Amino acid sequence: MLFRAEDEDTICALSTAPGTGGIAVIRVSGTKAFELTRQICPFLPPKPESHRIYYGILRSEDRTEAIDEVLVSCFADGRSFTGEETTEISCHGGQVLTTSILKELVKVGCRTAKRGEFTYRAFMNGRLDLVQAESVLSLIESQSKPSAKVALRQLQGHLSSDFHRIEDDLVWVLAHLEASIDFSTEGIEVVPSEKLQGRTLALIEHVGKLISTYRQGRLLKDGIEVALVGRPNAGKSSLLNAFLKEDRAIVTPHAGTTRDTIEGRHTISGVPVTFVDTAGIRETENEIEKIGIERSRSAMEKADFIFYIVDLMEDAATEVDAFVSDGRANSYLIVNKVDLDPAGSKQSILKKKLTEKGVPEERIFWVSAAQRSGLEKIESMLSELVGSVDSDSSNVVTQARHLELLQKIHSCLSTALGLIKRDSSPEFIAFELQESVRAIHELLGKEFNEQVIDRIFKEFCLGK
Repeated sequence: MLFRAEDEDTICALSTAPGTGGIAVIRVSGTKAFELTRQICPFLPPKPESHRIYYGILRSEDRTEAIDEVLVSCFADGRSFTGEETTEISCHGGQVLTTSILKELVKVGCRTAKRGEFTYRAFMNGRLDLVQAESVLSLIESQSKPSAKVALRQLQGHLSSDFHRIEDDLVWVLAHLEASIDFSTEGIEVVPSEKLQGRTLALIEHVGKLISTYRQGRLLKDGIEVALVGRPNAGKSSLLNAFLKEDRAIVTPHAGTTRDTIEGRHTISGVPVTFVDTAGIRETENEIEKIGIERSRSAMEKADFIFYIVDLMEDAATEVDAFVSDGRANSYLIVNKVDLDPAGSKQSILKKKLTEKGVPEERIFWVSAAQRSGLEKIESMLSELVGSVDSDSSNVVTQARHLELLQKIHSCLSTALGLIKRDSSPEFIAFELQESVRAIHELLGKEFNEQVIDRIFKEFCLGK
């Protein structure tokens, strides 16, 4: 792997969250971690033992001032998270103390770490592959217990093991194909074409199965975003408040109250769901309202699911026509204000209309935002849509980078299989397989360009 000159620096950073707290941890990593830490922690022995904690007074670089009472954990070269000599200084929490200690470390020769530089060094030193390195950030940013479990499994190498199996199978097919090319002049078939087809088809199915987990994986990682759309005064803001069980959005009987998108988060089956209340969509000459409507349309485009809210008491049939003509697969019809139709006459008429239009019952919900009734069915539906991912045993793809490379592998393998079936020139088949091998190596970080690596690790926080 390519090392940069700055990779030889001994780096330091605050690894715990900034601000006031009981304790804080400052990490130092590099070839001189013990030596430089000892200059401000003179109680450390000349050769500290790995995985041992030392207690003492941390002092200024010139030893004239006592700064804090600390514990220093020492990790020898090859036995730390980064794979380098590392110390972790546990001090009292607080901005003044941690800043003072970091300044002293810089004075004695440390450099302030960049975002993600500790994890970057763990990757460069072979402690983690790139998939595991990305999972560190996913674990830190987890918003639910299931997403944390998935990230932890990836950090432990379960997903990497799956990718390594794909790599092994790819190399096997490519090696036997290239051997067939080498012996082709002698009329020797190293591996029968049927066996190559079978192994390639099994690879395609394996990769395809992983690709199919991305939707659920992304929802577990990032949560669900639901856009609440519809005409003014249909009850979108009331529905948002009902889901959140708080008065998040202003509700009035006047149409056009909501002029901008308003977000609120709720947890359903351990997965965060963000509801986006949007401005009512209608024809208007008001410039401010027009901007709000444009933002509503933008929210619809990026949402995972769209809830069309219609007012049962106000021209609901016309709104149903608009819902049907829009035809989005991720849209659901929410019929609001059913409490105002106790006899159910309007509901019967609308149900007949929906049946005629062929709208499936599972895409229709009858609710009263005012009375907060009917919402449990919507929450149950959202819970089912996330899926029952077994975060303790399943390998789930959560990163867009992984998906893109797996799709490339799947495409190349599909092309290769077609060529094998047509008994095409082995050189053409080998080219597709070589592209697949390059993609799996890029996925695992065995091959990479520096721009991709920088982009990945710059997403990390300082100190990790």
